[in-house]
Parts: sequence; C-alpha cells; structure tokens
Amino acid sequence: MDSKRPKVSVVIPLYNAEDYIRMTLLSLRNQTLQDFEIVIVDDCSTDDSLQIVRDFKESDELGSKIKIIALERNGGISNTRNVGLRFSEGEYVTFLDNDDMMIPAALEIFVNTADEWNAEVVHTHSHYQNPKDMPQGDRMTFRMASFEHGNKANLQAPAYLLTNDMSERMYNFSIYGIDWNVWGKLFRRDFLLINGIQFPKVKLTEDLLFVFQTLLHAKRYVMIPEALYVYRYRLDSTLHGERDKNFLRKVIDVQINGTKILNSFMDEVEHFKDHFKDREHVIDFYMNLELLGTKLMQKKYGEDDDYFEMIHEIYSQYFGNDATFIAFIHTIANRAQTSTTPPWPTD
Repeated sequence: MDSKRPKVSVVIPLYNAEDYIRMTLLSLRNQTLQDFEIVIVDDCSTDDSLQIVRDFKESDELGSKIKIIALERNGGISNTRNVGLRFSEGEYVTFLDNDDMMIPAALEIFVNTADEWNAEVVHTHSHYQNPKDMPQGDRMTFRMASFEHGNKANLQAPAYLLTNDMSERMYNFSIYGIDWNVWGKLFRRDFLLINGIQFPKVKLTEDLLFVFQTLLHAKRYVMIPEALYVYRYRLDSTLHGERDKNFLRKVIDVQINGTKILNSFMDEVEHFKDHFKDREHVIDFYMNLELLGTKLMQKKYGEDDDYFEMIHEIYSQYFGNDATFIAFIHTIANRAQTSTTPPWPTD
C-alpha cells in the first residue's frame, strides 16, 4: 500500500474463524470502492485462521491492503477492536466481524454518504443469515436490532440526519429505534480519537457501549434505511454458546459494571445533569436487555434452588453480606411480567 492515507480502514478482530474468514475477505475483494485498508488483529487463534489471512496477504490481489497484528496474549473482543482502531490509518473506520460479510457496494455507499453529509457516523443495518437456527431467546434479541424486523418501521427514506435533541436520541435508543451493533456503521476516525471513544473492558455488550458514546458526541449522525452488512449467525460462536454458570457470571458482571460505565459516559455530558429521566430511560433499557440473558438461565433451571444458589454465589463477589437480598430481588425481577406485549416483533 502506498503512503497515501486510505479512505476507509476495515478493522477485523480475528479469532478461530478458519471456516469463515475466506468469505469475509472475499466480500472485501468484491467492493466497488477499493480505496481501503484491512486491519486484522488476531487474538491468539488456535486454528488456521491466521495462516489463511497470511496466505491472502502473500498471494491474493487483496494482499497489499492487508495489515496483520498478531497479539501475544488473548485479550478479548474489546481489546482486539481497540488495537485495530489504534493501528488504522483511514479517514473512516468500519468494523467487520471475522465471520460476516459486506455487500459489494457497502463501502462506496458508506463513503459517499459520509462525504455528502459531512457525517461523523453513518448508521445502516444488517441482513441476518440463517435466523431460523437461532434459539428463541437469541431470536428475540436479534429481531429487536434487525433491519428486517425491528428497525425498518423506525427509519425514513432516503438518508437523513438523526436529531440532535439528546432526549429524543435517548428515547429512540431505549425503544430499539437505534440499533446498538457496531457493525454496519461507518465512523470518522478523527471523531473517535478526539472524543476518546473506545470499546470498554466488559465481557458482553461492548458494541452497545461503544455506539452509545457516538450517540452522545456526534453532531452529524446519518441514518440510511438500507442493509449493507450480512450477519452470519453461528451456534458455535462464543456469544451463542452454552448458557452455563460462566455465561451467567458474564451477564451479571455486565449488569453491574456496564451500568457504571453508562453512567460515567452520561456524567461527562451536560445534558444529563438536568435530565435525569433520560438517564433513567437508558439504564432501564440496558438492565432489561441484560435480564433477557439471565431470564433464559432461570427458565433453564426453573424454580430449583440451584439457580438461586448460583445467583447468590456470583452476587457475593460484588455485594458480600447483601448478596442474599439482591439475589432474591434478581429472581423476582426475572419472573415479573410488566407487559403482555413484548417490545419486539413476534411474527
């Protein structure tokens, strides 16, 4: 690649995707806009993923665009994406997971829209491949965020600027009107750096917390009612794996620490000092989203004492002597039905 700054940096966190990474890279080879670099950060893959990427770099026409950073220690998805952002050089940055794809015109549409609107963020949506394979709980979550089911009705055509009214932004975010996935979006790199926007060190929902920061700071946030990103649902991925105690521990850690992180973000924005209700909407939305994960576990264990003991053990690490009361409140909250109509499409 020459010394000219690329228009777009495509950041790909890589981890054990030997069956998928070829198609991901081929979707970039087929882009109608070719002024981009690919920043691949390998998070200590134990399969042939990294070698496949190296083979592409050495022998494929895409090779000159590929930049490989191989980490010495596994640091998780937040760290991997942050490293990719740090090593990117493009005017814009977009994130592509190592098992997903972009439609051929994706980067061209992204850049043309960003340039035309002088946008800091361009927000599009995703097609979901093989959604019928999803367990019921995952299907509900992904439908809330999907273009086809959840957000299509909330979008206008053609592209338009998101309101700068922060109360309206927070309301739309909290009723799933603005999806929280980091993929399917384009960010002006300087905007991210100036505002210190990175992925927080949490084990789940790191993309939600990242996108939320962009909503707080972007003055020109453009919505496009198109799906440019192809999400490949995998039953074997870490996100959709076994719902065991380790998974439950991650979800509860996110409920506690993720809420603290959200509050810290809002503390830095003047609007929230006088608009407590907006803050409340955000936290309520976030907690309800995370309760979906623990609700699946409670359904799995039913009313058995095993579930309560599991919850109590995890909460003891955070709340000590208060863990029994909080575990009790947790189980009650998971049983509560606040509405007979779920906030996501059920067709």
